[in-house]
Amino acid sequence: MSDPELLARIAERPELFRYFEWPCDFDVTRLDPVEPGLSLRSGATLVPVAGCGAGGSYFLVDGTAVLYASSEGECALIADSLRAALELMAGVPFWKEYLHLSARGRARPVAEVLAELDEELAELPEFAASGGQSAARALGLGRPDRVALLTGLRDAMARTSPGHLLINADGEPYDEF
Repeated sequence: MSDPELLARIAERPELFRYFEWPCDFDVTRLDPVEPGLSLRSGATLVPVAGCGAGGSYFLVDGTAVLYASSEGECALIADSLRAALELMAGVPFWKEYLHLSARGRARPVAEVLAELDEELAELPEFAASGGQSAARALGLGRPDRVALLTGLRDAMARTSPGHLLINADGEPYDEF
């Protein structure tokens, strides 16, 4: 399934839309960028594909990689493709918690961090594995190992600068997560 087909399927199927809107915080109906006039230091093209509840945006970079920009002026490359980003969200719906860890926290073994996040969020039904499994199945996504998914996020984040760093209309760079 192509990227436009994946996004259309999420928009058209209420159960998929609800799952990706929350807990994944990926709303395919919110296509306004976090702020006007954004560009990448590399000059690559940015196409908004979704927004988040706090006003942030998800962008396809040159039609492939996915960049997340928060409304707080932070950004991170989160995956090398839309499919990989959706697999991350289906497998680890609380993936954004990882963005907010300190550099020291992200340096810890990913399996250890994942176990702690699982424990912290275990009582919240929106983070139950069944929702992500259903979403992955409906989109024909793979079900990679969850440690591999967070490792992929960590590795993508490390590649944010310099080429994927957002620059606002005033020429100021976003901060990296």
